[in-house]
Amino acid sequence: MDFLNWYDWITPTNPLASLFFGLLFTIILGIIVWVDTKQLRTVLVTTLSGIAITLIGVAILSAVGFYG
Repeated sequence: MDFLNWYDWITPTNPLASLFFGLLFTIILGIIVWVDTKQLRTVLVTTLSGIAITLIGVAILSAVGFYG
C-alpha cells in the first residue's frame, strides 16, 4: 500500500491519503479566510470545522469499506 499516488487528490486510495489531502485543503482554506477576514476566531472555527469534517469523513468511509 503506497502512501500517496499522483491521483489521490481526486479520489484518495487509502485513509492516510484522505487525511493528508483533507488537512492540506483545510489549512489552505484557513489561510484564505485569514487573508480575507484577519479575524482569528473565524479562522479557528473554519479550521477546526474542516479538521472535524475530514476526520468524520475518513472514519465513515473506512467503516463502509471504501478503501478496500
